[in-house]
Amino acid sequence: MIAGVKDDKELKKYQIVHFQPFDPVHKRTEATVKGADGKQFKVAKGAPQVILQMATNIADVKAEVDKAVNDFAARGFRSLGVARADQDDKWQFVGVLPMSDPPREQAKATIASAVQMGVKVKMVTGDQLAIAKEMSRQLGMGTNILDATVLRDAKDQPSAQSAASIDNADGFAQVFPEDKYNIVEVLQKHGHIVGMTGDGVNDAPALKQADCGIAVSGATDAARAAADIVLLASGLSVIIDAIKESRRIFQRMNSYAIYRIAETLRVLFLMTLAILVFNFYPVTAVMIVMIAVLNDGAILSIAYDNVHYSDKPEKWNMRLVLGSRPSWV
Repeated sequence: MIAGVKDDKELKKYQIVHFQPFDPVHKRTEATVKGADGKQFKVAKGAPQVILQMATNIADVKAEVDKAVNDFAARGFRSLGVARADQDDKWQFVGVLPMSDPPREQAKATIASAVQMGVKVKMVTGDQLAIAKEMSRQLGMGTNILDATVLRDAKDQPSAQSAASIDNADGFAQVFPEDKYNIVEVLQKHGHIVGMTGDGVNDAPALKQADCGIAVSGATDAARAAADIVLLASGLSVIIDAIKESRRIFQRMNSYAIYRIAETLRVLFLMTLAILVFNFYPVTAVMIVMIAVLNDGAILSIAYDNVHYSDKPEKWNMRLVLGSRPSWV
């Protein structure tokens, strides 16, 4: 925008008197500016639908604004609405600014890897529905994107149908901070184990509610405090590495449980059989120490076992664990 000004000296004639930064609830930035003539006026930029609701000329420009926003969204561009109010405090919608904010280069590959490993990925964004669908298409995700109004209706009047629509959705658009918490809560009630990524203060409640809250690199202190995992590297590809390592750990835990049960059965069976058959205790104090030491060595080796992670989410198979036994039993 600054580069588009023919004479940048004109900008020096204006002085910012008051500045209200962007916040995710009101979805706009507002400033009071003093011109060269000494008169003050207000300017605002933010989500087009929010800026439109402020404008007194909404009836005249709404159709044109909606068309511009939809055209930009179809090409994957976000839109900013701009308005101005003179001393009468009557806002006038003056234009739409497009912004290009493409996804990270590794995002598509990361999502594909997560889906291949049995993780269902959902997009949660404050952008408009058309933008969310275009971003989802570019990332190779589904385009079943719900508007945030559906979430709020489901929260006020929860039903099995609304909960199922949230469960089956590929993403959510135009969400408020409280909507993120509601999404996590509904998915958990449907029996899902939910992980969520976020970086802002408004993400903290949902990060805290999720089974695994993940604060991305550069996240705010509030998000870091609420999260279970804090990423130091940029991007989300490290999450895939974490999933793989967690599944390796699960495989080792499973091997440990099976080994301990089988080894306990073996020792108890042989010792009990020896006592009953030969009528004497076959293990001396030194032997007991040796058994304990050698067992610890075997258990330590399980911690470094070269296991292969599963391509699907892991869960305990108690029939396999409790049914394990030495090969000779």
